[in-house]
Amino acid sequence: MIQQIQLVLSPPNDVRIPQSWAYRLYGWLMSQISSEFGEQMHLQGEHPIAHFLCFSPEKQSLIWTVNLLNDAARQVVFPVLESAKEIPLHELVLSVSEVHVSSAVSAAEIIRAGRSCSENRTKLIFQSPCAFKQAGRYAIYPQENLILQSLITHWNTTFPEYALTDSDALQALQQGLHIVDYNLHTTRYLLKETRIPSFLGNVTVEAHLAPPLLELWNTLLSFAPYGGIGIKTTLGMGGTTTAFQKRNFCT
Repeated sequence: MIQQIQLVLSPPNDVRIPQSWAYRLYGWLMSQISSEFGEQMHLQGEHPIAHFLCFSPEKQSLIWTVNLLNDAARQVVFPVLESAKEIPLHELVLSVSEVHVSSAVSAAEIIRAGRSCSENRTKLIFQSPCAFKQAGRYAIYPQENLILQSLITHWNTTFPEYALTDSDALQALQQGLHIVDYNLHTTRYLLKETRIPSFLGNVTVEAHLAPPLLELWNTLLSFAPYGGIGIKTTLGMGGTTTAFQKRNFCT
């Protein structure tokens, strides 16, 4: 089971908090949990947390969205987030004004969501800086194959019992995906002393697929808001939301 928690944060007046401070929030979170859990994640190479920080124009506040991607993370991390009243960082203290907890969801529920969605056109909104690694270099344009490979990797890590490994099906899936619109700009995501080339904005992907493959693609899209897209989702990058759209045949 996976679960999403959103914390509404209130910084001091006139203090601008960059999105890269998600990394500092993650550091605070790790300091609040048992060292055994942190060491286990490190040794096993697991990444059961995906999160990002963004500004909400509606609430005029910072929203820290944290996705707990397995039962162990839910058991250890959820109580810390649910009870948080303030988050002390090195420079200042962020007050937690609201905590919103979404219902836990299983792989089976996400698969059912994908099967129930018949739309073949989807807007992916990158809420925090996103990037990919390709041939040892950062890729700062979301090509279809990079999006798909990232979603599959995150899915297989989170749900190994439902791993997607059929290479022929995945190749057919990739061939049926086409980016038909985008609104992107480049940015940099600061991690310690490294500024990672990345992008923000949105892309619209159209899928020309047979029904079984469309169901699979929409399942991965339904998972994207939890697992994120791209690299370093554990450190605040690649936060994603999706908007399924009906195709407009006049455009």
